[in-house]
Amino acid sequence: GGDDRSGEIVTTSGKVVGQHHGIERFTIGQRKGLGVALGEARFVVRIEPETRRVVIGSKEELACPQLTAAGVNWLVDPPSAPLRCRVQIRYNSGATPATVERLPDDRMRVTFDQPCYGVAPGQAAVCYDRDRVLGGGWIA
Repeated sequence: GGDDRSGEIVTTSGKVVGQHHGIERFTIGQRKGLGVALGEARFVVRIEPETRRVVIGSKEELACPQLTAAGVNWLVDPPSAPLRCRVQIRYNSGATPATVERLPDDRMRVTFDQPCYGVAPGQAAVCYDRDRVLGGGWIA
């Protein structure tokens, strides 16, 4: 149609399973309102702005064992060795045990003890020691 925001809904294997009317209607981890019925739970695992594709997959495919954050600001001395702490990636979810490594250019790598779900670029990743904020950055 004439709506230049529309695009395809595809599986992680690339099979087109539906159409949508704008990627801004979707979030990583979304399950409801996808407009496709595949007989089993499917979640938004990736949004591709350049092709306007919404990629859906299983909960396992949504799992994120590790992430990189940019624009990291440390409120303590930046760690010189891998740091054990808890990392919160969504304001409404708890902080998760992880190992954080400082990277060049104000970046950090976060490796979770257990994979996290619904991790999306642009979200904050905040490091905690109990209730104390150690630092944080933006998921790349």
